[in-house]
Amino acid sequence: MRRCAMLLIRGGIIVTMDADRHIYRNGSILVEGDRILEIGPAEQITAPPNAEVIEAGGMIVLPGFVSTHNHLYSAVVRSLPYAGYDNIDFSFISWMERFWFALLEDRVTQEQIYAGTLANCVDQIKRGITTTSDTVEGSYALPGALFAADRACMESGIRAVLAFETTGRISDENAILGLQENIEFFEMAQKRNGRVTGRFGVHTTFTCSTELIQRVAEEARNRGAGLQMHCCDDRWHSFDTTRRFGKRAVKYLEDIGFLGPDVLLAHCSYIDHLQDPPIFKKYDVKVSHNAESNAIFGFWPNMIPLLKEDVTVGLGVDGMTHSMFEIMRTAQMIHRIRYENLEILPDEQVLAMATIEGAKCLQMEDEIGSLEVGKKADILILKNQSTVPLFERNVVTHIVSSSDRADVDTVIVDGQVVLRHGKMQTVDEEAVLALCRAEAIKLWEANGWPIP
Repeated sequence: MRRCAMLLIRGGIIVTMDADRHIYRNGSILVEGDRILEIGPAEQITAPPNAEVIEAGGMIVLPGFVSTHNHLYSAVVRSLPYAGYDNIDFSFISWMERFWFALLEDRVTQEQIYAGTLANCVDQIKRGITTTSDTVEGSYALPGALFAADRACMESGIRAVLAFETTGRISDENAILGLQENIEFFEMAQKRNGRVTGRFGVHTTFTCSTELIQRVAEEARNRGAGLQMHCCDDRWHSFDTTRRFGKRAVKYLEDIGFLGPDVLLAHCSYIDHLQDPPIFKKYDVKVSHNAESNAIFGFWPNMIPLLKEDVTVGLGVDGMTHSMFEIMRTAQMIHRIRYENLEILPDEQVLAMATIEGAKCLQMEDEIGSLEVGKKADILILKNQSTVPLFERNVVTHIVSSSDRADVDTVIVDGQVVLRHGKMQTVDEEAVLALCRAEAIKLWEANGWPIP
């Protein structure tokens, strides 16, 4: 794969998602290297003699989607049932402790992290996601877990932000190994200055001591790194924090000095909707809403109180289908059902959560999330299979309500075409799937699961 010096995307309905929400009915985008050089009406932009031209007439051109939360390596346990395991009482915390921790997180190897991450990177690209924020787990795959995930992301061509989930669940010594993994990877990625970068991860309040959370935050802020954490995934999490510290989880995180504009909290399904949103606004905390993964467990997260406080909320796929189209619709539907209101989460707002608001969650809004001159050329081109003519008034609704993974035609990341007419340009898809399946079987065998 090589990056063309100049690339012209000619024609197409361009949905910029810029501050003014410009839409060009027949527009073009000129890319130089990894950045957008020009964008506007097609008749005003011409291709230099040496430019590669992508004819997008009649197609839909928009910013690549941004997923704000995931565990990419989990491809090695995809399609396993969520219930039916011995000693699991169907609560989320029981499932976490007896399935996710015991049978995946504590068993996964670096080879499985690499294979699962690569498979899910391909899956995301083919569904229009150009940037993914990933929380890597695997306390017994240290040191080197982040570097295994990094290798997969680099090979796939996706833009990624990687963090290791520091946890005190196993031992103090293992917690320090996790912190050191974040330090070493962040510093390496910062020097490399490429499309795969680092943040610092810390699991959550029920697996980490106050001192560990503060230590991770201090080490991150000393280096200018962002932070990400799971927060209030379920009712038990909220109850446990109150039981142990005598205060809600968000108030506890405020009191220990963790909250800030560099913090991205995943889920927030069971925060206090009256008291916590103003705290998030005060510290400019960002939130990753994982509508589909929460709904699978029967959770009913409510982002409306946060959005009313102008808290930045992005969307995360969290190991589910990786189809941002499904994620957008799920987020919209669960809130409209809750409020019995068709006007809740309008299409433009949901699309913003999947693009520019997601970029803000990662503190990358100056680089990605919208199609503007000077920004990175992370671009998604969709087939137009609409039964009605598309124009400025209805194209956003079409993207949110009617488009799907089958519509993804071309994906460009950092100025490079990584998917062309639905075919990966960076890796051999069949080889990637074969590797992931082989590593999955090794994990299944280690757990004594049935092998086909």
